[in-house]
Amino acid sequence: MDGLNWLIKQLVRAGHVDHVRLEGLREDRRAVIGGGASVLRALMQLLDIEKLDVAQGALRQGVLFEMVERDDHATDVRDISIQRLAQKFTIDQTQSQRVSRVALQLFSKAIANSEFDSPLVQKLKRKLSWAATMHEVGFAISHTDYHKHGAYILENADLLGFSMQELQRLGLLVLGHRGKLRKLEANFEEVEFVKMLIALRMAVILCHARKNPDQTGLEFFCNDKTKTFTLEADADWIEGYPQSAHLLRQEVIAWQKTPWAFAFTQAARAKQPA
Repeated sequence: MDGLNWLIKQLVRAGHVDHVRLEGLREDRRAVIGGGASVLRALMQLLDIEKLDVAQGALRQGVLFEMVERDDHATDVRDISIQRLAQKFTIDQTQSQRVSRVALQLFSKAIANSEFDSPLVQKLKRKLSWAATMHEVGFAISHTDYHKHGAYILENADLLGFSMQELQRLGLLVLGHRGKLRKLEANFEEVEFVKMLIALRMAVILCHARKNPDQTGLEFFCNDKTKTFTLEADADWIEGYPQSAHLLRQEVIAWQKTPWAFAFTQAARAKQPA
């Protein structure tokens, strides 16, 4: 603080920025040093700070440290940003958590067992969870085409911790969680994205009644070689949930114009013992 007070006295004594003569002062800093020194002294007085140490790093070092900390789920600022946005737009958190839980279960079944605990898969799960949390954010604008409004909100939001590319990808998942897939400007050759997308779409379908879905009698498979997803349901499930079965049959049609296929089949009845 003593040094800062000395600096301000020198600036006041100069009387005008054109007359400031300080060793090491760059010409492009001359016009702004007075305002910066005034704000800094006000903050130090307000926060009762007597000494500040100069950081040896710069912005790029701070960004790198923040990116490294993202791998630790407990310190990822993006989780906080998503929750704040959800609260701001009064999202139904019970439904979003329900969809997130089912989507993560389906996604886990779509990936190879050898990759289940890999760092990449854990990152993808977090991104899928964010998309599930925000999939109804567009309701704040209109229930009609809410997925389009939600994508727009995410792609144009200023969310701490997210890069523009991450927000665009998040918006793409929200845009694609329902409706036709032709509208997506997405690369369907990116296997991880496609698996997140199908998991989110199916979770929304299974949770359409806004209650925990009965998944007894359902089996989900993925064949990477043939690019085919298969949801197998037993006859009792199909009979017990006709609306869900209808939506899943519509989902089969939605994937027909993509490089991937989705099949909804009925499990063969077990043979009765003689």
